[in-house]
Amino acid sequence: MKKLILLCLVLLGSMQLATAQVAAGPDQKYIANFKKALLNLDSSWIDPARMRETANQFERLANYKKSDWLPRYYHALCLIQYSWTADNKERETILKAAETSIQTGMTLQPDSSEMVALEGYLYQAMIMLNPMTNGAIYGPKSSITLQRAAALNPNNPRPPYLLGQNIYFTPEMWGGGMEKARPHLEKAKELFAAFKPASDLHPNWGQIPCEMILDGKFKKE
Repeated sequence: MKKLILLCLVLLGSMQLATAQVAAGPDQKYIANFKKALLNLDSSWIDPARMRETANQFERLANYKKSDWLPRYYHALCLIQYSWTADNKERETILKAAETSIQTGMTLQPDSSEMVALEGYLYQAMIMLNPMTNGAIYGPKSSITLQRAAALNPNNPRPPYLLGQNIYFTPEMWGGGMEKARPHLEKAKELFAAFKPASDLHPNWGQIPCEMILDGKFKKE
């Protein structure tokens, strides 16, 4: 799963985040710094240290613009991403910080499909703290959360993508595998083809890794 998360998101970042064009608004300094943080995120997917620095940028943006849920979203996303390469002690601290940002983002943007989907992704990362124990706890919890995210916005491709990814990497003896993951990934693929984010700053990721799993370009280790 680490191989998928760390490698294929390089492609999605370069194709989806590097082209962000920020519309004119009342707070140009904030928007300009947000754009810089997104561009840094674009180049951080295979560089854990840089990903951690990018998370700090979004945290500063969140502290500056306390009413905006988007920097909280990206702060949590960066931390979750960074956690895949962290040692267990640091991973626990990182994921707690990500959880805090998600909870704050949910307060600012209640019933957000994107925030709820990110929470489901967080639970997938929590499995890595202790796979033998946490798999049985956070695997189902992630699935339930992603189903809720899909219900909040049936046109959002990230819930079925993350649900399919979770099932794909779950051992078949525990109800996972490609056969059960494929319907979710196929649905996500269709939704990605039609999806239009609310703005260039809103979440717009997952299409490339989704298609790579479906095409068999990533194998379980």
